[in-house]
Amino acid sequence: MPVLLFTSNNEASLNIARELIENHGFAEKGRDEWEKSGIKLIDTRAPTVLDVPTNFETDYLLVLSSHKSKAGTKMLTAHFPGNWGDAKFGGDAKTLNIAYGSRIKILIDELSKANDTGWPVLMEADHHGPTCSVPIIFVEIGSTEREWNDENAARVVAEAIDRSLTRNEKYESILGVGGGHYAGEFTKMVLETEYAVGHIAPKYVLDALDMDVFRQAVEKNIEPVKKVFLLKESTNRKHKRKISEFCSGLNIEYTEI
Repeated sequence: MPVLLFTSNNEASLNIARELIENHGFAEKGRDEWEKSGIKLIDTRAPTVLDVPTNFETDYLLVLSSHKSKAGTKMLTAHFPGNWGDAKFGGDAKTLNIAYGSRIKILIDELSKANDTGWPVLMEADHHGPTCSVPIIFVEIGSTEREWNDENAARVVAEAIDRSLTRNEKYESILGVGGGHYAGEFTKMVLETEYAVGHIAPKYVLDALDMDVFRQAVEKNIEPVKKVFLLKESTNRKHKRKISEFCSGLNIEYTEI
């Protein structure tokens, strides 16, 4: 079973949790803890969502979070935390977490179904901390204080989370390479095909990407990753050659799309 984490020091995080408690049957079990069907919802009281504790024995952690961007675009997002390079926002440098492709696919699907905000639903490339030993997913409301306090957005995310918890389908997971931080092409793949998408290496990390981190992207997954899909329009010849050679070295399938 998963453990759901939030912090009452983050507006979006608290608002999503409040919806789960008030409208989806999470009952109080003690100080800062609620539960439904054995699934725990915990107020970590961490100063930020990047500081939530991760030392839980669980199938995966789901962190209720805000998303912030300079553009301030309204959106609902989900992603795996992890660092392709420097660790500017927590976690360990050049270290990815364990991706759970089937779980994030189910979550993105339910976000899309529940979404009546008119805001886009997007997977993001792996970024920021924390680094931990169990699979971890962030689900987020973005991207300004106004959206973090939007009751309808919190309702949509809570409803999607609650529905996702009752689903247990398993999917083949792939590694996505290329594109921007907001992975529209891979989100579309998740929603329209039978593939799940695990780690996403956006174009801006490819120049510095080395075999060690690429190997993590292949090996740190719940579902065995046997295929890499590279977005040919957003990658150059050097990137294509590098990723193709990495795939050959690990004996996994390389496909340009």
